[in-house]
Amino acid sequence: GGQTINPSTKDLLQAVESIASDKVIILPNNKNIVATASQVQSLTEKTIEVVPTKTIPQGVAALLAFDYEANLKVNADIMQKAVSAVRSIEVTRAVRSTKIGEVAIKKRQAIGVLDGDLIAAGDSTGDVLGQMLVKLDLDKAEVITIYYGADTESAEAEKVSAALREQHPQLQVEVVRGGQPHYNYIVSIE
Repeated sequence: GGQTINPSTKDLLQAVESIASDKVIILPNNKNIVATASQVQSLTEKTIEVVPTKTIPQGVAALLAFDYEANLKVNADIMQKAVSAVRSIEVTRAVRSTKIGEVAIKKRQAIGVLDGDLIAAGDSTGDVLGQMLVKLDLDKAEVITIYYGADTESAEAEKVSAALREQHPQLQVEVVRGGQPHYNYIVSIE
C-alpha cells in the first residue's frame, strides 16, 4: 500500500489465521512493518517466523530461496541468507520539498533510495535510476531485475535496461511490469 498505508497487527493476524497451515513465514517487505509482524506470534496459536525483509526485492529473493522440503526454522534461515545478498533501489516522487543530508529535493521531483537511504534526486525517474546504478559496484553483481510501476512506460524501462546491458554485458538484466503504485521503479541487484 505504500509508506502511508501499512497493515495493522490485526490485518496481519487475520491473514495468518486465514491460512490452513499451522506454520507461517511473514515477509514484511517494509521496514515500518517488521515490528508489527513480530507482534503476531504472541496473538496466535500458530508457529510464526518473521524474516525481516525491508524491501520488495528482499521479499522476492526470500521467496525464491524457499525450500518445500525443509522445516520452518531452516527455511527462515535460508530465506534470511538470501535477503542479505540483495541490494534494493526504489525510485519514486517526493511528496514535499526537503533536504536530506546533501540531497536537496523539490516537491514531485524523482528521488532514488538505496537500501533505505536517499541517494539521488532529479527531474526524470529514468535519470535517477541511472544515477543510482552508476553508484553501485555492478562488476560483482550477476542479476538485476527492474520492476517498473503503474505510472512508468515500458519503453522507458527498456531504455534503462538496454543502457545497463551495454555498459555491463556480464549482467543478466530482467525487466518486469510490476504495476506497483507509488514507485516508478523497484530494482533488485544480486
